[in-house]
Amino acid sequence: MTATPARHFGPYEFIAPLGAGGMGEVFRARDTRLGRDVAIKVLPVAFSADPERLRRFEQEACAAAALNHPALMAIYDIGTENGAPYIVSELLEGATLRHCLRDGRMPLRKAIEYAAQMAHGLAAAHEKGIVHRDLKPENIFITRDGRAKILDFGLAKLVERNAPSSHGESMTREDTAPGLVLGTVGYMSPEQVRGQAVDHRSDIFSFGAILYEMLSGQRAFKGDTAAETMTAILREDPPDLTTTTTATGAHASIPPALDQIVRHCLQKEPQQRFQSASDMAFNLEALSSASSSGISALRALSASTSPIPGMSRRMFFATVGMLVAIAIAIGAFSLGQHLTTRPAPLAQYKQITYQQGAILSARFSPDGQTIFCAARFDKKTELYSGRLDSIGMRPMGVKAFQILSVSAAGGIAFLDPTGLILNSEASVATLASVPLGGGAPRPILKNVRSADWARDGSGLAVARYIPEKLVDRLEYPIGKTLYETAGYISGVHFSPDGKTLAFLDHPIAGDDQGFVAVIPTAGGTVRRLTPLWFSVRAAAWRPDGGEVWFTAAQSGTYSLFAVTLGRSPKLRQLQTGFDSMEIEDVASNGKALVNHRSVRSLAMVSTSARPVEQDFASLDLPEFFRFSSDGKQILVGDDSEVGGANYSTFLRNVDGSQPVRLGDGSGLALSPDGEWAISQLPQAPNQLLLLPTGPGEARQLTHSAMAHEAADWFPDGKRIVFTSGGRTYLLDLNGKETALTPEGATGTLVTPDGQYVVVSTKEGKYELYPVAGGKPKPIEWLHANDFPRRFSGDGKALLVATAEEGKPGRDLYRIQFADGRRTLLRHIQPPQDAISSRIGNVDVTPDGTGYAYGYAQWRTALYVVSGLR
Repeated sequence: MTATPARHFGPYEFIAPLGAGGMGEVFRARDTRLGRDVAIKVLPVAFSADPERLRRFEQEACAAAALNHPALMAIYDIGTENGAPYIVSELLEGATLRHCLRDGRMPLRKAIEYAAQMAHGLAAAHEKGIVHRDLKPENIFITRDGRAKILDFGLAKLVERNAPSSHGESMTREDTAPGLVLGTVGYMSPEQVRGQAVDHRSDIFSFGAILYEMLSGQRAFKGDTAAETMTAILREDPPDLTTTTTATGAHASIPPALDQIVRHCLQKEPQQRFQSASDMAFNLEALSSASSSGISALRALSASTSPIPGMSRRMFFATVGMLVAIAIAIGAFSLGQHLTTRPAPLAQYKQITYQQGAILSARFSPDGQTIFCAARFDKKTELYSGRLDSIGMRPMGVKAFQILSVSAAGGIAFLDPTGLILNSEASVATLASVPLGGGAPRPILKNVRSADWARDGSGLAVARYIPEKLVDRLEYPIGKTLYETAGYISGVHFSPDGKTLAFLDHPIAGDDQGFVAVIPTAGGTVRRLTPLWFSVRAAAWRPDGGEVWFTAAQSGTYSLFAVTLGRSPKLRQLQTGFDSMEIEDVASNGKALVNHRSVRSLAMVSTSARPVEQDFASLDLPEFFRFSSDGKQILVGDDSEVGGANYSTFLRNVDGSQPVRLGDGSGLALSPDGEWAISQLPQAPNQLLLLPTGPGEARQLTHSAMAHEAADWFPDGKRIVFTSGGRTYLLDLNGKETALTPEGATGTLVTPDGQYVVVSTKEGKYELYPVAGGKPKPIEWLHANDFPRRFSGDGKALLVATAEEGKPGRDLYRIQFADGRRTLLRHIQPPQDAISSRIGNVDVTPDGTGYAYGYAQWRTALYVVSGLR
């Protein structure tokens, strides 16, 4: 903060400084004309000589002055005094949202209330053609009377209202440095990270990241460095809000519908998000209205100082519980459906695939004795076939991403992966067909999501994406539109009599919530048979055509359901047994084909003594791992709830001997002498725990309001470096925390002499920050897609993992610190015998001969189910 400017700026009398930011300093002042206190943002004279800074300052004033909304900070005046430009705005009393989040997640109702206000404010700005482009908790102000205000349109631009919204405005300007990315890491949209064109939907993504943090107390996207955070924004999804834990380790009660709103905001592709902030606000207010009356009533009951006269306290609370149940029942009834509770008869499951790999989709042959599937086995994604009276599936030599239908006329309809366009929930590709006995495939139609042969094999009903209109169409025959939606369509199936099409109607593009719906094949009105499901995945017909059977979930567990077609459709649960079941097809004899999926994470380790990769995961979800300084041990932090509400940290020798559980939390790093481990304790916010590797007691090291995200030791083992909120901090073993870098510079790798920390800036560049203070030194030879893991044992080189967008593997390099000369150590790639995500965490031994990497893997098995009624 510089000295207060002259006592007066025109009619404004300065009272006291309020703060400073990248766009200037803010002061409390008195408007002597109108007799009110105001806030004045002043750009210092020394900076006003910078044309770019001055242009952005004036742009902020023009953008904000065009707005008038209760959720947006009001601008009163603009001017220049002695060469210093200034903006006069309303004076707000309260605190920023960042300050409000210092103790973790917000109360659910407050979060929804503030979010709805913010959404309305954004809608007002977007209607004026203004995009904020730097939404973050620091730019949201919560007033003392409980109102949310959006601040600082310093990065906003007056977007040409008549310009096509699909293009927006480039994040790179000719009058700025090429490739300049404007925004704040952690809240930037994917298109901002890539430096691509942005429009109002970029703000919607940032809003989603803020709402996620309000509800969970955790940042939606975070990494050890700014580059890793950007990578997370581009490639990863934050954990489900419905599994968020509180400071006590209990699950936070986040409604699935609210989780869906957040995830709809955080879709990677702009066209898959809410298309307007108004829609976003409507959904939030609808969610708030649906629950507020019941919550208020229950809160009033629970606040009673004494039980109802004549009723015991136990009976009183039992009554409260009964009212909760009644409220839930009323909510379910309001969906207009009745879920039958009679027990389903026992069904028999027969597993028919045992190969390691992943079944992507499957169908019966017309006679019900042969199964065809699209699967990834033996590193190949293609069509396979198998008989019910034999074991195993045989390749047909035809590449296929999805199998859609098997025709009575002897053809297989499938999606060709060479025409694949990936989408978060339902991809599109080229529809093709091939004879049952194999042969050359014949392309039919592009941009198809789903299809089914008519019962006589005479034609296809298709759900296809129309890119020029951004809609999905249901067509039968091809070219005749039966239904069109701005969402998407999946699971198309003809009824046994061929007169009706059943399909899954997803109202939001890229989101698998949806309805089971039907429409006459001759054309007519679409009827939705079910309420809106949290997730609905697949559908098929009962052989007599009296019900549609489908897979759906109202939370995280999928089950099989059935719904009738009458005027008042009846909904019932078919069968429980396995989680994550998905119905693929139903044969004419009533047998169902079901796909069961299982998912786990792995931590693969290879060393010079044991070069064959081994899975070192102790439980199901290894999130962190770190080699010891001598490379003989590895610390593994597992976030599986099997290990307890506070997770588990394991220590294991790399010779493959059994792991030892050290204690709670997710293990981050071993001390240089190997006697202590840093563990991240899942509280709100995360704290750091010290765990002894031998005799001794665990000790919680931090108790601050900061979320401790990543951490590592200094070489002398006497201090720790950690990241929090986009900054890097130093921590002594007495718990004292000291900021090392400004916001936007993060890293935890300390040089061997202990004098510098390698950090990544928000621009994606690397620097050496001096621990003793002073200016950072650039590391010119490190790139944005480099992720330094550790220094080599001799201290002369960095061991670095690199990542390329769209590629699951990583390259490990040794880079000489003196001149940046690179030596490739090895390329690591997840096994291809199963569908797996890209490689996540990576570590390497100090001598560069051993490595560890983690990835998620899912496998499936097909079952034929008899006895479903």
